[in-house]
Amino acid sequence: DGRKTQMRRPIKPQPFNGASDEEAIKQIGGLPAGRSLYQEINSAWQSRFIDINCPLGEPGDLLWVRETHHLSHQNKVTYRADYSSNPFSEDECGEDCSMVGEKWRPSIHMPRWASRITLEITNVRVERIQDINGDDANAEGIQSWIDSFKSRPTYHQNSNLGGYPVTAFSRMWKSIYGAEGWDQNPWVWAIEFRRVEQAKVAA
Repeated sequence: DGRKTQMRRPIKPQPFNGASDEEAIKQIGGLPAGRSLYQEINSAWQSRFIDINCPLGEPGDLLWVRETHHLSHQNKVTYRADYSSNPFSEDECGEDCSMVGEKWRPSIHMPRWASRITLEITNVRVERIQDINGDDANAEGIQSWIDSFKSRPTYHQNSNLGGYPVTAFSRMWKSIYGAEGWDQNPWVWAIEFRRVEQAKVAA
């Protein structure tokens, strides 16, 4: 629905081998006046003084999104996210035609031709995961945690809920990387992107 325009991934290996900010500042011999460690690290990476490449690409690169899907005998690919579908030809599906009629296929098995969403990277920066703010958490597509009394967490899109979007994001992050993946406050790639119309991609 266009709500998600950012994503974050841990940097591997971690700058300074995962050292704390205080230890990292010592390693670089202190900070220039008025500069933060984040600014120094980000500037160093942007200037290629840090030889670590973002695995997802650079500004201008295109990414195609994989989704859980189903290939039907009616030559349609259906997307489980919203149950919409697109037609396809046998020329397009090639060897994947043998999968027609199977159950829902995991996103990791989606072929390029079946993808309906293409993203263009617009910005890449380096930061600590806990530096994320409410606007960034909302841009991650997260929804604010508003009901802790139900058996399953309920989220709600509302940018006026202060720190709640960050709380919701931290819970999501921990569910993927474990509690230590948040508590250790690792350096991450913060990647911004925009959706590209399929007609422009084909051109």
